[in-house]
Amino acid sequence: MSRPPTMEDVARAAGVSRSTVSRVFQGGGERVSPDAMIGVHEAAKRLGYVHNLVASGLAMRHGRQLGLLIRDATNPAYGHLHAEMNRAVEAAGRTLISVTAFRHDYGTAEVEGLNRLRGQRVAGIFVGTGVTAAEDLVETVGALPLMIVGRPNDHPLIESVSYDERAHGRRVAEEIAAAGHRRIAVLVAPLLYSRVFDLRIRSLLERCRELGIRTREVQLLPVEQGVARALETAREEGLSCIVCPVDYVALDLLRAAAERGVRVPEDVSTVGFDGMGDGLDLLGLATVRLPVAEVARDAVARMDVLLAREKAGLGAPPVESPRMAADGEDTAGRGAPDGEGPTPENPPRARHAVHAGQFLPGRTLGAPAERRRG
Repeated sequence: MSRPPTMEDVARAAGVSRSTVSRVFQGGGERVSPDAMIGVHEAAKRLGYVHNLVASGLAMRHGRQLGLLIRDATNPAYGHLHAEMNRAVEAAGRTLISVTAFRHDYGTAEVEGLNRLRGQRVAGIFVGTGVTAAEDLVETVGALPLMIVGRPNDHPLIESVSYDERAHGRRVAEEIAAAGHRRIAVLVAPLLYSRVFDLRIRSLLERCRELGIRTREVQLLPVEQGVARALETAREEGLSCIVCPVDYVALDLLRAAAERGVRVPEDVSTVGFDGMGDGLDLLGLATVRLPVAEVARDAVARMDVLLAREKAGLGAPPVESPRMAADGEDTAGRGAPDGEGPTPENPPRARHAVHAGQFLPGRTLGAPAERRRG
């Protein structure tokens, strides 16, 4: 066949009507028998037919096509978020278009990615990055339904579903204290590098002060030099633990420690955050595992609400937005008074939900040497 196959070609090959093929590819298989659906897909595969959802415009018209701006998937946390968002969007009967921005680009690629997603005429956009400020997101996206996923956010006009990084930072500090550490190094990075890192580390430092743990902040960037500085500082100042803001930094630290003959945890302990990399259990890295699948499902379900609200003409949430507690309860009430539903004059408030992850004990967090000797 010299020309690209069409729906009519697929219909003839499968022995069904064109409308049946259309329902399979454009209507999610509604009112199509399982046998007919299998026959259509087999015929399409045999002929090399690929349905162009974007060109047909149907995804946009039915609100089925959503966009995702994601950071560099070489970071396992973003790779897992990408996969779980795809899974959750497909389960909701929609289609996901994603754009990736590299982790060392400080915002420019993210804004360009948002513009590309808008050009695809998506019904709504998820932003799963840790760099671009919320104010810039609002300015770039405009009135399109927008949701931040997997990063700290309290902007009154942008909904979000994220990890409870404040709780994660405090939990790691408590685990360090329970192991007996009283003087530790903490790798820190500028806010521009990652808002996620900033929140989890600030929370850890705050909890360390409450627990009487003395902290020595060490600049992370560039990472290769940062982990070397942390190991040297720990040796010179007698620090017993090094906190890394993310697992890939902890792995770099373990590599640098091995090259220098520094034993973990005998000479110095270390902990990380994310818990997403394959083989972390074999390495025994102490870390916090992010609830990625839970956040993705919640975000997609909430986007359905935002799209329905837009369709009903309810508009954007007011400035006085509440925050959401870790258990999902609204700590500041809803936008509408009790007993009343949202209206264009009284729209619902922006929702900021957080989900806490799980601390994973590992061999890299042990008791300090002086405590073992005692």
